[in-house]
Amino acid sequence: MAAPSKQTPALSQAQQSALHAMHQRGLHRPAPAPALAAIHIHFHPDWLVGGTPIIARLAHSGRYLSQFESGCSNGSYSPEPGGQRWQWEHNWFGGAYDNAPPCERPVYGAVDLSSLSHTSPCGHGAAPRFGSAWLQLHPAAASYSSFCDPDSYWQPQHLGLWSQMDWQQLQCLALSDPLDHYVEAQVHSSLLLTRDVVAIVLDASFANTAIADTARRCGVLVRFHSGYRFTTAMLDAAAQYRGRPIADALHDMQARFAGGSALTPAHLGQAQASGGYDGQTLKKAWHCMARLGAIAADRR
Repeated sequence: MAAPSKQTPALSQAQQSALHAMHQRGLHRPAPAPALAAIHIHFHPDWLVGGTPIIARLAHSGRYLSQFESGCSNGSYSPEPGGQRWQWEHNWFGGAYDNAPPCERPVYGAVDLSSLSHTSPCGHGAAPRFGSAWLQLHPAAASYSSFCDPDSYWQPQHLGLWSQMDWQQLQCLALSDPLDHYVEAQVHSSLLLTRDVVAIVLDASFANTAIADTARRCGVLVRFHSGYRFTTAMLDAAAQYRGRPIADALHDMQARFAGGSALTPAHLGQAQASGGYDGQTLKKAWHCMARLGAIAADRR
């Protein structure tokens, strides 16, 4: 199994221009920046895109694709010219990617704040809002990334390169929803699994499954966190958080895929594959599981 490289990849002109644009927008901070931290790229490993699980697409391509290539996103999906994501990248990165090929567009993750002495969000990984699994990048990836605090959805003013961020006073931690407690990272490079990824971290419900076997074919370390379990006792809280229709959908999923027992990310993947639930329902059902159903974190 190949160890991830610490070598900075060669960046395209568009990627260099995007980083320069973010440097121009960030503040100069005389205080020394902390050591680079890992970035986590969250995803649902078993969710199907074009009939193929995301983890199988990763194993086949050997690289993580932005929404401009993959055709899917767990956040705002709008890669078409003039779409919300396209326009956001145009504005923030000075138009650097307007005429660049999709493979040069940034991929989005979140900074592992636990390594910076901040409490992790509820759930597992840096930004559990976006999936039960994550790619843990080598800290060197932060050197060719830009950041904003909080998420770009909020149109934040706290942004820039690593040395320009205030890593002590984080605005995202003041937001009411713990799932919003992350600093967004935009990684301005193609992500190669064997070069940039330290580990793939999966939910415990995928242990001893074909999903875990496929993850091991990616050629990097595979780890498991302690997992998520959504129980019937959480349905009322889910209704308050994401609405009664989402709680009803979770109850239906429990009956159909978990035999009435606790719902896991693996069961949610079965629900997604069934085609019986629309994308917004699945996304909000996952938010409920991530917010309410995390088992005590595995600190390995």
